[in-house]
Amino acid sequence: MVPRLPGHKRLIGHLVLVVAVAGLWSALARRPLWHTDLWGHLAYGRWMIEHGGATPAAEPFLTHASDRPLVDTARWSQLIAFRLMRAGGVEALQLIYATLVVGCALLTVSPVLASRHRQRIPAAICGASVFLAVGWQQLLIIRPQLAGLACFVGVSALLHDPRPSIRRVIVVGIVMGLWANLHGSFVIGWLLLGSHAVGRAADRFRRTRRWPSWKSDRVFAHRLRQAAVGLLVPLVATPYGPSLPLSIWQIGQHPNLADIIEWQPLQWHQSQARAMLAGIVLVVCVAMSGRRRVRFSNWLMLVALGVATLSCSRMINWWAPVAGLVLALQAASISTKRPVATTLASSERRTVLLASLVVAGVAMSSTPAVRGLLAERETLQARRPMVSESTPVEVTRWLASHPPGGMVLASYEWSDFLLWQGPSQIRLLVTSHAHLVPTEAWTDYFEVIGVASDWQQRLRRYDIRTVVLDRHRQGKLLATLATDPGWQQDYSDALAEVWSRKP
Repeated sequence: MVPRLPGHKRLIGHLVLVVAVAGLWSALARRPLWHTDLWGHLAYGRWMIEHGGATPAAEPFLTHASDRPLVDTARWSQLIAFRLMRAGGVEALQLIYATLVVGCALLTVSPVLASRHRQRIPAAICGASVFLAVGWQQLLIIRPQLAGLACFVGVSALLHDPRPSIRRVIVVGIVMGLWANLHGSFVIGWLLLGSHAVGRAADRFRRTRRWPSWKSDRVFAHRLRQAAVGLLVPLVATPYGPSLPLSIWQIGQHPNLADIIEWQPLQWHQSQARAMLAGIVLVVCVAMSGRRRVRFSNWLMLVALGVATLSCSRMINWWAPVAGLVLALQAASISTKRPVATTLASSERRTVLLASLVVAGVAMSSTPAVRGLLAERETLQARRPMVSESTPVEVTRWLASHPPGGMVLASYEWSDFLLWQGPSQIRLLVTSHAHLVPTEAWTDYFEVIGVASDWQQRLRRYDIRTVVLDRHRQGKLLATLATDPGWQQDYSDALAEVWSRKP
Protein backbone atom coordinates (compact mmCIF):
# COMPACT_ATOMS: atom_id res chain seq x y z
CA MET A 1 0.00 0.00 0.00
CA VAL A 2 1.32 3.45 -0.95
CA PRO A 3 1.81 5.59 2.18
CA ARG A 4 0.09 8.94 2.48
CA LEU A 5 1.80 12.24 2.97
CA PRO A 6 0.92 13.83 6.33
CA GLY A 7 -2.16 15.99 6.13
CA HIS A 8 -0.52 19.27 7.13
CA LYS A 9 2.16 18.84 4.46
CA ARG A 10 -0.46 18.14 1.82
CA LEU A 11 -2.37 21.27 2.82
CA ILE A 12 0.70 23.51 2.95
CA GLY A 13 1.86 22.34 -0.47
CA HIS A 14 -1.49 22.99 -2.12
CA LEU A 15 -1.93 26.37 -0.43
CA VAL A 16 1.55 27.49 -1.52
CA LEU A 17 0.68 26.54 -5.09
CA VAL A 18 -2.64 28.42 -4.91
CA VAL A 19 -0.99 31.59 -3.60
CA ALA A 20 1.80 31.40 -6.21
CA VAL A 21 -0.67 30.97 -9.07
CA ALA A 22 -2.97 33.75 -7.84
CA GLY A 23 -0.07 36.13 -7.24
CA LEU A 24 1.35 35.58 -10.71
CA TRP A 25 -2.06 35.95 -12.33
CA SER A 26 -2.82 39.16 -10.45
CA ALA A 27 0.54 40.70 -11.40
CA LEU A 28 0.10 39.84 -15.07
CA ALA A 29 -3.49 41.10 -15.19
CA ARG A 30 -2.25 44.56 -14.22
CA ARG A 31 0.51 44.81 -16.83
CA PRO A 32 0.00 47.65 -19.33
CA LEU A 33 -0.34 46.52 -22.95
CA TRP A 34 2.55 47.31 -25.28
CA HIS A 35 2.44 49.01 -28.68
CA THR A 36 3.12 45.78 -30.47
CA ASP A 37 1.57 43.82 -33.30
CA LEU A 38 -1.33 43.17 -30.92
CA TRP A 39 -3.00 46.28 -32.29
CA GLY A 40 -2.46 45.17 -35.88
CA HIS A 41 -4.07 41.83 -35.11
CA LEU A 42 -7.01 43.65 -33.55
CA ALA A 43 -7.31 45.71 -36.73
CA TYR A 44 -7.42 42.51 -38.81
CA GLY A 45 -10.10 41.11 -36.50
CA ARG A 46 -12.14 44.29 -36.87
CA TRP A 47 -11.80 44.12 -40.65
CA MET A 48 -13.07 40.53 -40.68
CA ILE A 49 -16.07 41.39 -38.51
CA GLU A 50 -16.90 44.37 -40.74
CA HIS A 51 -16.78 42.05 -43.76
CA GLY A 52 -19.04 39.36 -42.36
CA GLY A 53 -16.30 37.22 -40.86
CA ALA A 54 -14.52 36.71 -44.19
CA THR A 55 -10.76 36.18 -44.16
CA PRO A 56 -9.02 38.82 -46.31
CA ALA A 57 -7.65 37.34 -49.52
CA ALA A 58 -5.18 40.23 -49.94
CA GLU A 59 -3.48 42.68 -47.61
CA PRO A 60 -6.25 45.15 -46.60
CA PHE A 61 -4.17 47.94 -45.02
CA LEU A 62 -1.12 48.44 -47.23
CA THR A 63 -2.37 49.95 -50.49
CA HIS A 64 0.99 49.36 -52.20
CA ALA A 65 0.73 45.64 -51.35
CA SER A 66 -2.97 45.11 -52.09
CA ASP A 67 -2.17 42.91 -55.08
CA ARG A 68 -0.38 40.35 -52.93
CA PRO A 69 -2.27 37.36 -51.53
CA LEU A 70 -2.57 37.20 -47.77
CA VAL A 71 -2.20 34.00 -45.78
CA ASP A 72 -3.64 34.90 -42.40
CA THR A 73 -2.24 32.27 -40.05
CA ALA A 74 -3.78 33.89 -36.95
CA ARG A 75 -7.33 34.62 -38.09
CA TRP A 76 -9.14 32.97 -35.18
CA SER A 77 -6.85 34.66 -32.65
CA GLN A 78 -7.60 38.00 -34.29
CA LEU A 79 -11.36 37.43 -34.27
CA ILE A 80 -11.38 36.30 -30.63
CA ALA A 81 -9.18 39.18 -29.50
CA PHE A 82 -11.32 41.76 -31.29
CA ARG A 83 -14.54 40.38 -29.83
CA LEU A 84 -12.98 40.45 -26.35
CA MET A 85 -11.79 44.00 -26.89
CA ARG A 86 -15.21 45.09 -28.07
CA ALA A 87 -16.97 43.38 -25.19
CA GLY A 88 -14.64 44.18 -22.30
CA GLY A 89 -12.09 46.72 -23.48
CA VAL A 90 -8.40 46.66 -22.65
CA GLU A 91 -9.16 45.03 -19.30
CA ALA A 92 -10.52 41.93 -21.05
CA LEU A 93 -7.28 41.59 -22.98
CA GLN A 94 -5.29 41.91 -19.77
CA LEU A 95 -7.34 39.13 -18.18
CA ILE A 96 -6.98 36.77 -21.12
CA TYR A 97 -3.24 37.53 -21.25
CA ALA A 98 -2.77 36.69 -17.57
CA THR A 99 -4.88 33.55 -17.90
CA LEU A 100 -2.93 32.31 -20.92
CA VAL A 101 0.49 32.82 -19.33
CA VAL A 102 -0.51 31.21 -16.03
CA GLY A 103 -2.29 28.41 -17.90
CA CYS A 104 0.82 27.74 -19.98
CA ALA A 105 2.95 27.58 -16.83
CA LEU A 106 0.56 25.09 -15.18
CA LEU A 107 0.21 22.94 -18.30
CA THR A 108 4.00 22.85 -18.66
CA VAL A 109 4.41 21.16 -15.27
CA SER A 110 1.04 19.35 -15.15
CA PRO A 111 2.66 15.89 -15.56
CA VAL A 112 4.58 16.54 -12.35
CA LEU A 113 1.58 17.91 -10.47
CA ALA A 114 -0.34 14.78 -11.43
CA SER A 115 2.41 12.46 -10.12
CA ARG A 116 2.89 10.86 -6.70
CA HIS A 117 6.31 12.33 -6.01
CA ARG A 118 6.79 13.74 -2.51
CA GLN A 119 8.39 16.89 -3.89
CA ARG A 120 5.96 17.34 -6.78
CA ILE A 121 4.77 20.86 -5.85
CA PRO A 122 8.25 22.33 -5.15
CA ALA A 123 9.51 20.64 -8.32
CA ALA A 124 6.58 22.00 -10.33
CA ILE A 125 7.17 25.52 -9.03
CA CYS A 126 10.86 25.26 -9.96
CA GLY A 127 10.01 24.02 -13.46
CA ALA A 128 7.40 26.74 -14.00
CA SER A 129 9.88 29.35 -12.77
CA VAL A 130 12.46 28.23 -15.34
CA PHE A 131 9.82 28.36 -18.08
CA LEU A 132 8.83 31.89 -17.08
CA ALA A 133 12.38 33.16 -16.59
CA VAL A 134 13.75 31.82 -19.88
CA GLY A 135 10.75 32.74 -22.02
CA TRP A 136 9.93 36.00 -20.26
CA GLN A 137 10.73 38.40 -23.08
CA GLN A 138 8.39 36.49 -25.38
CA LEU A 139 5.75 36.15 -22.67
CA LEU A 140 5.68 39.89 -22.03
CA ILE A 141 3.63 40.49 -25.16
CA ILE A 142 0.05 39.43 -25.78
CA ARG A 143 -0.27 38.22 -29.35
CA PRO A 144 -1.43 35.11 -31.28
CA GLN A 145 1.88 33.40 -30.56
CA LEU A 146 0.71 33.05 -26.95
CA ALA A 147 -2.31 31.03 -28.13
CA GLY A 148 0.09 28.83 -30.09
CA LEU A 149 2.19 28.33 -26.97
CA ALA A 150 -0.90 27.24 -25.02
CA CYS A 151 -1.58 24.62 -27.69
CA PHE A 152 2.06 23.50 -27.60
CA VAL A 153 2.14 22.87 -23.85
CA GLY A 154 -1.32 21.29 -24.05
CA VAL A 155 -0.19 18.75 -26.64
CA SER A 156 3.01 18.18 -24.65
CA ALA A 157 0.97 17.37 -21.54
CA LEU A 158 -1.20 14.93 -23.54
CA LEU A 159 1.85 13.18 -24.96
CA HIS A 160 3.44 12.73 -21.57
CA ASP A 161 0.88 10.06 -20.68
CA PRO A 162 1.99 6.94 -22.60
CA ARG A 163 -1.20 4.92 -22.01
CA PRO A 164 -2.83 4.11 -25.37
CA SER A 165 -6.23 5.76 -25.68
CA ILE A 166 -8.33 6.65 -28.69
CA ARG A 167 -9.65 9.60 -26.68
CA ARG A 168 -6.14 11.10 -26.43
CA VAL A 169 -5.66 10.61 -30.17
CA ILE A 170 -8.89 12.52 -30.84
CA VAL A 171 -7.97 15.30 -28.40
CA VAL A 172 -4.56 15.71 -30.04
CA GLY A 173 -6.29 16.07 -33.40
CA ILE A 174 -8.72 18.68 -32.02
CA VAL A 175 -5.94 20.73 -30.41
CA MET A 176 -3.83 20.61 -33.59
CA GLY A 177 -6.82 21.76 -35.65
CA LEU A 178 -7.44 24.67 -33.29
CA TRP A 179 -3.74 25.50 -33.30
CA ALA A 180 -3.61 25.69 -37.10
CA ASN A 181 -6.33 28.36 -37.03
CA LEU A 182 -4.90 30.29 -34.08
CA HIS A 183 -1.24 30.62 -35.08
CA GLY A 184 1.16 29.39 -37.73
CA SER A 185 3.42 27.81 -35.10
CA PHE A 186 1.40 24.59 -35.33
CA VAL A 187 4.23 23.18 -37.44
CA ILE A 188 6.25 23.00 -34.20
CA GLY A 189 3.54 20.64 -33.00
CA TRP A 190 4.59 18.29 -35.79
CA LEU A 191 8.12 18.34 -34.40
CA LEU A 192 6.72 17.57 -30.95
CA LEU A 193 4.62 14.64 -32.20
CA GLY A 194 7.47 13.24 -34.27
CA SER A 195 9.93 13.55 -31.39
CA HIS A 196 7.66 11.56 -29.10
CA ALA A 197 7.26 8.78 -31.68
CA VAL A 198 10.99 8.54 -32.39
CA GLY A 199 11.78 8.98 -28.71
CA ARG A 200 9.53 6.09 -27.72
CA ALA A 201 11.32 3.79 -30.19
CA ALA A 202 14.70 4.95 -28.86
CA ASP A 203 13.66 4.48 -25.21
CA ARG A 204 12.38 1.00 -26.03
CA PHE A 205 15.69 0.12 -27.62
CA ARG A 206 17.58 1.57 -24.65
CA ARG A 207 15.73 -0.76 -22.29
CA THR A 208 15.68 -3.96 -24.38
CA ARG A 209 18.79 -3.52 -26.54
CA ARG A 210 16.74 -5.08 -29.33
CA TRP A 211 15.98 -2.66 -32.14
CA PRO A 212 12.98 -4.48 -33.63
CA SER A 213 11.25 -4.45 -30.22
CA TRP A 214 9.42 -1.22 -31.05
CA LYS A 215 7.38 -3.06 -33.69
CA SER A 216 5.34 -4.82 -31.02
CA ASP A 217 5.19 -1.85 -28.65
CA ARG A 218 1.60 -0.66 -28.11
CA VAL A 219 2.78 2.73 -26.86
CA PHE A 220 4.85 3.28 -30.02
CA ALA A 221 1.81 2.40 -32.15
CA HIS A 222 -0.20 4.88 -30.09
CA ARG A 223 2.42 7.56 -30.73
CA LEU A 224 2.23 6.90 -34.47
CA ARG A 225 -1.56 7.28 -34.44
CA GLN A 226 -1.26 10.58 -32.56
CA ALA A 227 1.39 11.81 -35.00
CA ALA A 228 -0.66 10.81 -38.04
CA VAL A 229 -3.82 12.53 -36.78
CA GLY A 230 -1.87 15.58 -35.65
CA LEU A 231 -0.21 15.82 -39.07
CA LEU A 232 -3.35 15.42 -41.17
CA VAL A 233 -5.89 17.53 -39.26
CA PRO A 234 -4.14 20.92 -39.77
CA LEU A 235 -3.95 20.24 -43.51
CA VAL A 236 -7.74 20.17 -43.78
CA ALA A 237 -8.78 22.43 -40.88
CA THR A 238 -8.02 25.81 -42.50
CA PRO A 239 -9.15 27.51 -45.73
CA TYR A 240 -5.61 27.21 -47.11
CA GLY A 241 -5.51 23.41 -47.15
CA PRO A 242 -2.26 21.51 -47.71
CA SER A 243 -0.51 24.64 -49.01
CA LEU A 244 -0.46 26.21 -45.54
CA PRO A 245 2.87 24.70 -44.33
CA LEU A 246 4.62 25.95 -47.47
CA SER A 247 3.18 29.43 -46.94
CA ILE A 248 4.42 29.43 -43.34
CA TRP A 249 7.88 28.40 -44.51
CA GLN A 250 7.89 31.23 -47.06
CA ILE A 251 6.86 33.73 -44.38
CA GLY A 252 9.73 32.60 -42.15
CA GLN A 253 12.21 33.01 -45.02
CA HIS A 254 11.06 36.50 -46.02
CA PRO A 255 14.07 38.84 -46.33
CA ASN A 256 12.35 41.66 -44.42
CA LEU A 257 12.39 39.61 -41.22
CA ALA A 258 16.18 39.83 -41.07
CA ASP A 259 15.80 43.39 -39.74
CA ILE A 260 13.64 42.33 -36.78
CA ILE A 261 15.53 41.42 -33.61
CA GLU A 262 13.44 38.40 -32.63
CA TRP A 263 14.00 36.85 -36.06
CA GLN A 264 17.76 37.27 -35.79
CA PRO A 265 20.18 34.73 -34.27
CA LEU A 266 20.39 34.68 -30.49
CA GLN A 267 23.05 37.08 -29.24
CA TRP A 268 24.81 36.11 -26.04
CA HIS A 269 24.80 39.66 -24.73
CA GLN A 270 20.99 39.54 -24.61
CA SER A 271 19.32 38.88 -21.29
CA GLN A 272 17.24 36.02 -22.73
CA ALA A 273 20.43 34.36 -23.97
CA ARG A 274 21.91 34.46 -20.48
CA ALA A 275 18.65 33.11 -19.07
CA MET A 276 18.75 30.25 -21.58
CA LEU A 277 22.37 29.45 -20.69
CA ALA A 278 21.47 29.36 -17.00
CA GLY A 279 18.51 27.13 -17.87
CA ILE A 280 20.76 24.71 -19.77
CA VAL A 281 23.20 24.45 -16.85
CA LEU A 282 20.36 23.94 -14.37
CA VAL A 283 18.60 21.29 -16.48
CA VAL A 284 21.83 19.33 -17.03
CA CYS A 285 22.77 19.41 -13.33
CA VAL A 286 19.31 18.36 -12.16
CA ALA A 287 19.08 15.68 -14.87
CA MET A 288 22.34 14.16 -13.63
CA SER A 289 21.08 14.24 -10.01
CA GLY A 290 17.65 12.76 -10.69
CA ARG A 291 16.77 9.11 -10.18
CA ARG A 292 14.99 8.76 -13.53
CA ARG A 293 16.20 8.94 -17.09
CA VAL A 294 15.17 11.83 -19.24
CA ARG A 295 12.98 10.62 -22.06
CA PHE A 296 14.74 10.57 -25.41
CA SER A 297 11.87 12.63 -26.85
CA ASN A 298 12.60 15.43 -24.37
CA TRP A 299 16.30 15.38 -25.28
CA LEU A 300 15.33 15.59 -28.95
CA MET A 301 13.10 18.60 -28.32
CA LEU A 302 15.69 20.35 -26.15
CA VAL A 303 18.42 19.93 -28.76
CA ALA A 304 16.26 20.66 -31.83
CA LEU A 305 14.62 23.76 -30.37
CA GLY A 306 17.90 24.87 -28.81
CA VAL A 307 19.61 24.81 -32.21
CA ALA A 308 16.60 26.61 -33.74
CA THR A 309 16.83 29.29 -31.04
CA LEU A 310 20.48 29.94 -31.89
CA SER A 311 19.46 30.80 -35.45
CA CYS A 312 16.18 32.58 -34.57
CA SER A 313 15.89 34.02 -31.07
CA ARG A 314 12.07 33.91 -30.95
CA MET A 315 12.27 30.08 -30.90
CA ILE A 316 13.23 30.37 -27.25
CA ASN A 317 9.49 30.66 -26.69
CA TRP A 318 9.19 26.92 -27.46
CA TRP A 319 12.44 25.78 -25.83
CA ALA A 320 11.51 27.28 -22.46
CA PRO A 321 8.53 25.01 -21.62
CA VAL A 322 10.46 21.87 -22.62
CA ALA A 323 13.30 22.92 -20.31
CA GLY A 324 10.81 23.67 -17.53
CA LEU A 325 9.14 20.27 -17.87
CA VAL A 326 12.42 18.33 -17.91
CA LEU A 327 13.66 20.23 -14.86
CA ALA A 328 10.43 19.62 -12.94
CA LEU A 329 10.39 15.90 -13.77
CA GLN A 330 13.99 15.41 -12.74
CA ALA A 331 13.73 17.57 -9.64
CA ALA A 332 10.73 15.55 -8.46
CA SER A 333 12.70 12.32 -8.82
CA ILE A 334 15.71 13.43 -6.76
CA SER A 335 14.12 12.37 -3.46
CA THR A 336 15.19 8.89 -2.26
CA LYS A 337 11.97 8.40 -0.32
CA ARG A 338 9.14 6.24 -1.57
CA PRO A 339 6.32 7.84 -3.61
CA VAL A 340 3.33 8.83 -1.55
CA ALA A 341 -0.36 9.33 -2.13
CA THR A 342 -0.93 13.04 -2.43
CA THR A 343 -4.69 13.17 -2.91
CA LEU A 344 -6.54 15.29 -0.42
CA ALA A 345 -9.15 14.03 2.00
CA SER A 346 -12.64 15.54 1.70
CA SER A 347 -12.11 17.94 4.63
CA GLU A 348 -8.75 18.99 3.16
CA ARG A 349 -10.31 19.61 -0.24
CA ARG A 350 -12.91 21.89 1.35
CA THR A 351 -10.14 23.82 3.11
CA VAL A 352 -8.15 24.22 -0.11
CA LEU A 353 -11.30 25.19 -2.03
CA LEU A 354 -12.25 27.85 0.52
CA ALA A 355 -8.71 29.22 0.62
CA SER A 356 -8.59 29.22 -3.19
CA LEU A 357 -11.82 31.23 -3.39
CA VAL A 358 -10.52 33.78 -0.89
CA VAL A 359 -7.15 34.13 -2.62
CA ALA A 360 -8.80 34.30 -6.06
CA GLY A 361 -11.17 37.00 -4.81
CA VAL A 362 -8.30 39.09 -3.48
CA ALA A 363 -6.36 38.61 -6.75
CA MET A 364 -9.38 39.54 -8.89
CA SER A 365 -10.22 42.61 -6.82
CA SER A 366 -6.76 44.08 -7.47
CA THR A 367 -7.07 43.95 -11.26
CA PRO A 368 -8.06 46.91 -13.48
CA ALA A 369 -10.89 44.81 -14.91
CA VAL A 370 -12.72 44.58 -11.59
CA ARG A 371 -11.94 48.17 -10.63
CA GLY A 372 -13.27 49.25 -14.02
CA LEU A 373 -16.63 47.66 -13.25
CA LEU A 374 -17.01 50.03 -10.32
CA ALA A 375 -16.29 53.15 -12.35
CA GLU A 376 -17.76 54.82 -15.37
CA ARG A 377 -16.34 53.40 -18.62
CA GLU A 378 -13.73 55.63 -20.23
CA THR A 379 -12.01 55.76 -23.58
CA LEU A 380 -8.71 54.03 -24.27
CA GLN A 381 -6.97 57.37 -24.56
CA ALA A 382 -8.07 58.34 -21.09
CA ARG A 383 -7.06 55.04 -19.55
CA ARG A 384 -3.38 55.79 -20.08
CA PRO A 385 -2.08 53.33 -17.44
CA MET A 386 -3.75 50.48 -19.35
CA VAL A 387 -1.17 50.75 -22.10
CA SER A 388 2.58 51.20 -21.90
CA GLU A 389 4.10 54.66 -21.55
CA SER A 390 5.76 54.19 -24.94
CA THR A 391 2.42 53.67 -26.70
CA PRO A 392 1.66 56.71 -28.92
CA VAL A 393 -1.80 57.38 -27.46
CA GLU A 394 -1.77 61.19 -27.59
CA VAL A 395 -0.30 61.57 -31.07
CA THR A 396 -2.71 58.96 -32.42
CA ARG A 397 -5.63 60.88 -30.96
CA TRP A 398 -4.34 64.05 -32.63
CA LEU A 399 -3.98 62.28 -35.98
CA ALA A 400 -7.54 60.97 -35.70
CA SER A 401 -8.79 64.56 -35.56
CA HIS A 402 -6.28 65.78 -38.19
CA PRO A 403 -6.30 63.03 -40.88
CA PRO A 404 -3.13 63.26 -42.95
CA GLY A 405 -3.19 63.36 -46.73
CA GLY A 406 -1.19 60.95 -48.85
CA MET A 407 0.83 58.11 -47.42
CA VAL A 408 2.28 58.30 -43.90
CA LEU A 409 5.73 57.24 -42.78
CA ALA A 410 5.34 56.31 -39.14
CA SER A 411 7.70 54.72 -36.69
CA TYR A 412 7.66 51.00 -37.45
CA GLU A 413 6.96 50.12 -33.81
CA TRP A 414 3.89 52.40 -33.73
CA SER A 415 2.32 51.54 -37.05
CA ASP A 416 -0.08 48.89 -35.76
CA PHE A 417 -1.44 51.16 -33.05
CA LEU A 418 -2.05 53.83 -35.69
CA LEU A 419 -4.00 51.26 -37.70
CA TRP A 420 -6.12 50.46 -34.68
CA GLN A 421 -6.77 53.90 -33.18
CA GLY A 422 -5.79 56.34 -35.92
CA PRO A 423 -7.78 57.75 -38.87
CA SER A 424 -9.93 55.11 -40.53
CA GLN A 425 -8.37 55.64 -43.95
CA ILE A 426 -4.75 56.09 -42.88
CA ARG A 427 -2.23 54.82 -45.42
CA LEU A 428 1.02 53.59 -43.88
CA LEU A 429 4.28 52.79 -45.62
CA VAL A 430 5.09 49.87 -43.28
CA THR A 431 3.52 47.89 -40.45
CA SER A 432 4.93 45.35 -38.02
CA HIS A 433 3.80 42.52 -40.32
CA ALA A 434 7.07 42.85 -42.19
CA HIS A 435 6.52 39.91 -44.53
CA LEU A 436 3.51 41.72 -46.03
CA VAL A 437 5.44 44.89 -46.83
CA PRO A 438 7.04 45.05 -50.30
CA THR A 439 10.79 44.61 -49.87
CA GLU A 440 11.53 47.86 -51.68
CA ALA A 441 9.22 49.83 -49.36
CA TRP A 442 10.75 48.10 -46.34
CA THR A 443 14.25 49.07 -47.47
CA ASP A 444 13.17 52.64 -48.21
CA TYR A 445 11.74 52.98 -44.70
CA PHE A 446 15.06 52.16 -43.04
CA GLU A 447 16.99 54.31 -45.50
CA VAL A 448 14.76 57.30 -44.70
CA ILE A 449 14.98 56.69 -40.95
CA GLY A 450 18.75 56.53 -41.30
CA VAL A 451 18.72 59.78 -43.35
CA ALA A 452 20.24 58.39 -46.53
CA SER A 453 21.42 60.97 -49.04
CA ASP A 454 18.31 60.46 -51.19
CA TRP A 455 15.78 60.30 -48.35
CA GLN A 456 13.65 63.07 -49.91
CA GLN A 457 13.36 61.20 -53.21
CA ARG A 458 12.39 58.01 -51.41
CA LEU A 459 9.55 59.85 -49.64
CA ARG A 460 8.29 61.38 -52.89
CA ARG A 461 8.26 57.93 -54.47
CA TYR A 462 5.26 57.06 -52.26
CA ASP A 463 3.71 60.53 -52.06
CA ILE A 464 4.57 60.69 -48.36
CA ARG A 465 3.58 64.09 -47.00
CA THR A 466 3.45 63.24 -43.28
CA VAL A 467 5.95 61.55 -40.94
CA VAL A 468 5.16 60.41 -37.40
CA LEU A 469 8.34 59.83 -35.46
CA ASP A 470 9.54 58.65 -32.06
CA ARG A 471 11.57 61.43 -30.47
CA HIS A 472 13.78 58.91 -28.69
CA ARG A 473 14.47 56.54 -31.61
CA GLN A 474 14.37 58.72 -34.73
CA GLY A 475 16.25 61.77 -33.44
CA LYS A 476 18.56 61.91 -36.47
CA LEU A 477 15.69 62.27 -38.93
CA LEU A 478 13.91 64.75 -36.66
CA ALA A 479 17.02 66.93 -36.52
CA THR A 480 17.24 66.84 -40.32
CA LEU A 481 13.59 67.82 -40.73
CA ALA A 482 14.05 70.72 -38.32
CA THR A 483 16.68 72.23 -40.61
CA ASP A 484 14.87 71.52 -43.88
CA PRO A 485 12.79 74.48 -45.16
CA GLY A 486 10.43 72.14 -47.00
CA TRP A 487 9.01 70.62 -43.82
CA GLN A 488 7.02 71.98 -40.88
CA GLN A 489 6.22 70.61 -37.43
CA ASP A 490 2.48 70.07 -36.85
CA TYR A 491 2.50 68.31 -33.49
CA SER A 492 4.86 67.54 -30.62
CA ASP A 493 4.68 65.91 -27.20
CA ALA A 494 7.12 64.17 -24.87
CA LEU A 495 7.02 61.02 -27.01
CA ALA A 496 6.25 61.91 -30.62
CA GLU A 497 6.46 64.53 -33.34
CA VAL A 498 4.47 64.97 -36.53
CA TRP A 499 5.99 66.73 -39.52
CA SER A 500 4.35 67.50 -42.84
CA ARG A 501 5.66 68.61 -46.19
CA LYS A 502 4.97 72.29 -46.91
CA PRO A 503 2.70 72.94 -49.90
